[in-house]
Amino acid sequence: MNIIWVTVRNLNDFCSTTTSALSNGLIDAGHELALINGDSAGVHSGQKWAHIGLKQSSYKGMKATSLASSAAKWFTTNKPTHIDVVVIDWPLAPRLAPVLNKLGYQIILMDRSPPADASLLGKLQWRVWKRAWNMVKVGVITLGCVVSEQHLKFVQQRCFVAPERMYIISAGVDLELFSPSKNRNLSDGLRLVYHGQLDKHRGVLSLPMLVQKLISRGIKAQLTLVGDGNAVPSLKNIQHHSPWLNLHSRMSQSDVSALISRQHIGLLPMPETPVWSLASPLKRSEYLASGLLVLGIDHSGHVLEGTAPEWFHLLPQHDFHSLGVEWMAGLNQNLFETGSEQARFYASEKYSWDHSVNIFIDALHACKQDE
Repeated sequence: MNIIWVTVRNLNDFCSTTTSALSNGLIDAGHELALINGDSAGVHSGQKWAHIGLKQSSYKGMKATSLASSAAKWFTTNKPTHIDVVVIDWPLAPRLAPVLNKLGYQIILMDRSPPADASLLGKLQWRVWKRAWNMVKVGVITLGCVVSEQHLKFVQQRCFVAPERMYIISAGVDLELFSPSKNRNLSDGLRLVYHGQLDKHRGVLSLPMLVQKLISRGIKAQLTLVGDGNAVPSLKNIQHHSPWLNLHSRMSQSDVSALISRQHIGLLPMPETPVWSLASPLKRSEYLASGLLVLGIDHSGHVLEGTAPEWFHLLPQHDFHSLGVEWMAGLNQNLFETGSEQARFYASEKYSWDHSVNIFIDALHACKQDE
């Protein structure tokens, strides 16, 4: 099949992991793919896919609309033929999908997450999100892709889209890149990590207090946080009097994987809100693939079937600190190594990108057959 994917993601964006993995998987399966986004020419050199860079505003709140306008103009001008399916990210849909539909293309809506921003901009994005899914409901867009069963049910309830018009493509993990390192001794102290966007509404400011309570119990521990966001100034203030807190700006995926592989516990502090309850966070599968034990808030966005609390430990939000400290205080080297092996095995069985790519291919074929 010949596929074009118009995405708001940039290649160097943390969130582009899914786009890159699915794109490589499609090409490895024998399909042809061109990626359209706001990256400049040359950024994608060396990648397997073809790339078309279009004009995009740098102003927050205008990035998606400007890219959608540029893409609509590009399709109208070039009218590429022999294209089986066009995949578009949901922020682009209201402006781009009607143009593509009028030109006769089959369209798939890609929704990796509803709006996660808690600001006024985030509230405005909810309107765009709902308009995008309404286009699936009325047939302007052929079908849509979501990240979890909870996400599917949410779309069904909010936008009345039939479940048979949605495909669940969960977040996978590169099992070669994310793998355990040797010699992670607890005698050197517990090493806890969180990587991703460091925003206040993600619960990251609760993590230093968690580690401080560990240290107050006489347990040696370090906390490493990787990313950028509006919580960074507060975290830097905490760091001034907390030598056990390590802060890093966002880094390449290879650097992240190397750092994670040396840790003991991966953290999932995102609270039980509508956005995080629908999520399928990449970091969760990356922690497991790296052989980390996982500690997080108990809600549907974090829960995984078939896990065990010895190595995947979710707690009620109001008891996260107290019960989390008790659980970590009870760990020893044998428990860690056993749990680490089980976490890695679980990831290798459940979260290979091959599974997600196969579902994506099924969705593409279903979209093509709907012509």
